Amino acid sequence: MRKTFALILALIFAAAPAYPSYNPSYIAIEKEDDILDAAEEEAIELAVKRPLRLERNSYMIGDWNGKREELAKKGVTFSSTFTVDELGNVSGGMKQAARFDSSMGWDVNFDLEKFAGLIGTQFHISGLWRQGQNLSKAAIGNDLVVSTIYGHEQFRFYFLYLEKDLLDRRLNIRIGRIAAGDDFVASPLYGTFVSNAVDGVPISVPINLFFTVYPTATWGARTRFYLNKDFYILSALYNGDKGVERDSMYGLDFSLRLKQGIAFAQELAYVPADGVGPAGLPGHYKGGIYYNGAVKRDLYSDINGNSYAVTGLDRKKHIGDYNIYIHADQMIYREKGTKDQGLTPLAVATIGPDNMNKFPFFLMGGLVYKGLVPKRDDDVTGFEIVYAKYSDKIKESQQSVGSNPQKYEMMFEFTHKIMITKWMYMQPDLQYIIQPGGTGDIDDALVLGFQFGLTF
Repeated sequence: MRKTFALILALIFAAAPAYPSYNPSYIAIEKEDDILDAAEEEAIELAVKRPLRLERNSYMIGDWNGKREELAKKGVTFSSTFTVDELGNVSGGMKQAARFDSSMGWDVNFDLEKFAGLIGTQFHISGLWRQGQNLSKAAIGNDLVVSTIYGHEQFRFYFLYLEKDLLDRRLNIRIGRIAAGDDFVASPLYGTFVSNAVDGVPISVPINLFFTVYPTATWGARTRFYLNKDFYILSALYNGDKGVERDSMYGLDFSLRLKQGIAFAQELAYVPADGVGPAGLPGHYKGGIYYNGAVKRDLYSDINGNSYAVTGLDRKKHIGDYNIYIHADQMIYREKGTKDQGLTPLAVATIGPDNMNKFPFFLMGGLVYKGLVPKRDDDVTGFEIVYAKYSDKIKESQQSVGSNPQKYEMMFEFTHKIMITKWMYMQPDLQYIIQPGGTGDIDDALVLGFQFGLTF
C-alpha cells in the first residue's frame, strides 16, 4: 500500500502538463476564444514566474555581489527575517513590567522547473530561532497574547514540502510538513498587528483545538482549486497529533501517529479578480471549517454528566472538535493614481461547540490604511478591536466550586508601521486589554512598545 501511494505521488509531481509556479492572486483564466493579446501574455508571464531581477536595496545584505540573482535564475531563492518585540505593561494587569522577545526565520525555495526540469514544481524548506519571555503571562494575565512572535523559544525546524501546479494552474497541491495556519483562517492583513490576537490567524482557533500555526508544522496535504477566476476551494488533511509540537523534538518529530487523530479543513473563498464596484477595489470573502478528530475533554461534565470540578471524576470524552470561521476584507477607498494605497476594513469571526472550546465565540474588526501619512506611501496604519467570549461551560464549572467565572476578554490596538528602508521597519504599538483573564479580578492593562524588523 505504501509503495502504491508513493508511486502515485511521484507520478503527480513529475507530471508534465502543469505550468510554472504562480501567485494565486494572479491566476489567469483564458478568454472564451482562447486568445490572449500581447499585453495580457506579458502580464501573465510577470505574474506566474518568480522575478529574476532582485533589487539590491530590498535586502540588508544586498544581492551578494550578484550571486543572489544568479542563483534565482537557476531556481534557488533565499530569504531571512529578524523581528523584535519590546513591550511594556505600563498600567493595570498583574504588575508593571517590560519583556523582550525575538524571532529569526530562514527560508529556502527551489524552483524545480529551473533547477531540475520538473515543470510547475517547488520544494520548500524553512526554520527559525526564537528567544525571549511572554509579557502576557509574566505581567498581565490575559489570553489575547500581546506579542505575535512569542512561542517555542528555541532553534526549530518548520517547513518541508513539495508544491505542484496542475490543470493549467487551476489546481495547486502542497504535500509534506506544512501548517494549517498558512492557508486556513488566514489573511495577510492580520500581519499588520503586533498583538497575537489575530496575527497569522485568530488566536481562538489554536487555543480551542490543535491547529498548526507558525512555528509548528505537521504531515499534511493541501489542495487549492479555482472554480473560476473569482472563486476557489481549499481542502486539506493533516496529522492531528498534538505531540509533534513539543519543544524536546525541535520541530523534528517526523512520525505519523494517525491513531491520535486526523484533522480536516475546508474553505470556500470569493476573491473578485476585477475587484468590487466601478473602481475595481480589491476584496476577500471566505468561510470554512476546521475539524480535528482527536479526543477532547468536556469543559464541565464528568463521566456521569456532573461537574468534574466538584466530583473529581474523569471528564467526559468527545471524539472530535471543530471551529467554523468567516472572514471579509474590502478596500473602500483607494488613493488616486495608486494600486494599493487606501483604507481597508476587515472582520473575522470564529465559533465552536461551547462544551469543548475555551473561546466558543471570537470576533475581530479592524481598519488598515496603507500610505496614510503624506509621502510615506509604504507605511501601514492599523486599528483593531477584539472580543473573545469564554465558554459558558467553563463558567458553570468555575461557579460550581465558588470561583469567580471567566466571562470575556477584549483588546484594542493601534499600530503604525514605519518603513525606514525596504528591508527595515519600526512599528510603535499601543494595546489596551479590558478584563484580562476574563474574570474582572485583574485591572485593565495598557501596553506600550514597538516591533522592529529586518529582511536580510
